[in-house]
Amino acid sequence: MTSTTLIFLPPELWQEIASYLTNLDFKSMRLAAKQFSSAVDLRFQRVFLSANPLNIEVFRAVADHERFRHQVKEIIWDDARLPRGSRKSRYLPGFGGPLVTDEDASDNETGLPSFQRPYGRWWPLEYICGEYEDTDENYEDEDDRDHYTQLRKCSNFGKGVCPRWFKVGCAASVEDAYWRQKFDDGMAGLDREHPDYKSVKKLGSIGHPLTTCWQFYQYLIRQQEYVLAFRCDEEAFIHGLKQFPALTKVTVTSAAHGFLFNPLYQTPMIRSLPEGLYYPMPRGWPIPHSNQAFEVWSLPWKRLDERQKEQFHGFRIVTRALAEQKNNLVEFSAESRLLRTGLNCTMLDDTCEEYHHLATLLKKPRFRRLDLCFTLAGTWYSFPHKKLHDILRGARDLQELGFATTGYDMDDERKDLNVTPVPLKAMFPIESWPKLQHFELSRFIVRESDLISFLSELPVTVRSVKLSFLTFVDNGNHWHPFLEKLRKAIRENRLWSDRRRNVTVGCMQDRSLPGRARWIGKEVDEFLYGDGENPFCDPPIEHPKGGYGSFKDLLDPSRVFPR
Repeated sequence: MTSTTLIFLPPELWQEIASYLTNLDFKSMRLAAKQFSSAVDLRFQRVFLSANPLNIEVFRAVADHERFRHQVKEIIWDDARLPRGSRKSRYLPGFGGPLVTDEDASDNETGLPSFQRPYGRWWPLEYICGEYEDTDENYEDEDDRDHYTQLRKCSNFGKGVCPRWFKVGCAASVEDAYWRQKFDDGMAGLDREHPDYKSVKKLGSIGHPLTTCWQFYQYLIRQQEYVLAFRCDEEAFIHGLKQFPALTKVTVTSAAHGFLFNPLYQTPMIRSLPEGLYYPMPRGWPIPHSNQAFEVWSLPWKRLDERQKEQFHGFRIVTRALAEQKNNLVEFSAESRLLRTGLNCTMLDDTCEEYHHLATLLKKPRFRRLDLCFTLAGTWYSFPHKKLHDILRGARDLQELGFATTGYDMDDERKDLNVTPVPLKAMFPIESWPKLQHFELSRFIVRESDLISFLSELPVTVRSVKLSFLTFVDNGNHWHPFLEKLRKAIRENRLWSDRRRNVTVGCMQDRSLPGRARWIGKEVDEFLYGDGENPFCDPPIEHPKGGYGSFKDLLDPSRVFPR
């Protein structure tokens, strides 16, 4: 059968073929020939919304289309607004007053580098802004030694008129993209001569000059400020709740932009950005500054003013609208994709309206899935576990639960593991969830015995458990002895005798590459239920054995990494 004959296959057959394609491949197929575009209808199973007029325009167009609006099952709200100035001086990403354009004013407010990474590395202004005298002009190596010098040699970063905070923010975005690509190249065995390898200098040369980027960025900021001032995004969301009869899920994310030149979600706004545009990666919710510990401290919610609470702009709108408006929602997710950020845990106070909105949502009949990530309020003991227990108890029909915190600085944890964890049953009312099928726990401080006891009392309906980046205070913080005891409990004490649960372990999170970690599932199951080996090394070695599990990047889920 020739390719010409294939085009004239019945529309029903093309519809069936298209059902197996991803959205990206599906759109490419429709562009391949006129026959495809007429035979295969567009799919609008999810739509995007944020503080951007283009996203709102497309959202409303789908909501007002009599055929497409019936297909929408999910709304993804991009809660990462573009920063308007120095994160250090403005403190709240995306907020803090008018757009900062005077570089001297923006940097001298604190006397510290304006834009610092939310982990480890940061870019000194004297390097990136040309105030540092390079003592080795003949240095040609483009590897890891001096990224500052490499980037200054690029025409895009070496000259241009823009604020310092914007230049340093763009440099940080380039560096993050470089390290992700270098990590991938190393695993794939690529060398510097490979065409896919890009040094910092190459990454700094493939985009637009910073002057051009800054001019376009100011245009995006003006659009964002207009939407926030008139709450156009809130009106659009409420309109969508009325227009999407099949809507069952809402996701609020702080990670939509992914990393430079590789967004997590292809929202209309992100798709419209000029190719090669440099800009500081927006993260929306608070992330640590470099002079803080790696956890984010949450100030008491009741003491925050409205401007400070608006750093969770999308989350507040979504929960309020879902609590007050008629809808058929059964799934809600507030995701961070392993970024060191989350919701303010002190909003779990029954005197806060956000608490009551979330409680009303969880009490909805047939509500089946919840994903939440919270920051800590300074110390583990201040986490409002009783309020969490009360609010989760209302979700009687819950089938899937994913819960995480931003965790503690691991260096501090290893110095002092004399922390008394809150019993898991004091947080999670598992007796109220007779339909639970999946349970996920991440970045918690636990005791071995308490965790095994908690797992043993999970409802018989549970089929899978995911545990990631836990800190064990009673075994020197190792996965190996925990899995040994869990295996013994399964085999000798007949734990989970009614049904085999699939267990996945997340470990080896890379702080310098947020979102990336190793996940071990099949090998854990083979060890717990079969004759497989323990996938983790004996203490004091903490890493998994070579070849076990696989690396995944939650900011780039389409990539497959070798073991």
